[in-house]
Amino acid sequence: MSGKQRGLDDRTYRRMREALKAQKQPCHICKRPIDTTLPPGDPMSFTADHVIPRSLGGSLYGQLLPAHRSCNSRRSNRVGTPNPIQPPTTSRDW
Repeated sequence: MSGKQRGLDDRTYRRMREALKAQKQPCHICKRPIDTTLPPGDPMSFTADHVIPRSLGGSLYGQLLPAHRSCNSRRSNRVGTPNPIQPPTTSRDW
C-alpha cells in the first residue's frame, strides 16, 4: 500500500463483510436477529461493526462483528459492546 488509506469499498473488506453477512448471526450489540434482505439505508439492516473503531486506530481488516445499522450508529466510536439490558434500580438496598 502506497500511503493511501483504504476505504470501505476495498475488495478484501467487501469480501470479509459479505462472509460475515452470510453467517446470519444476531446483532452483537442488542442480540436481536438481523434481516439481511433489508436495503442498506434501513435502520435495522446489516452492517459490519469494527470492534476497535477505525477512528481510534483500528484496522480496516480488524475484527468485524454483525450489527444493525442503528445499533452501530448509536455505539459510534466507543470501544466494547454496551450492555443492552440494564438491571432495574431500586430505592432500597436489600
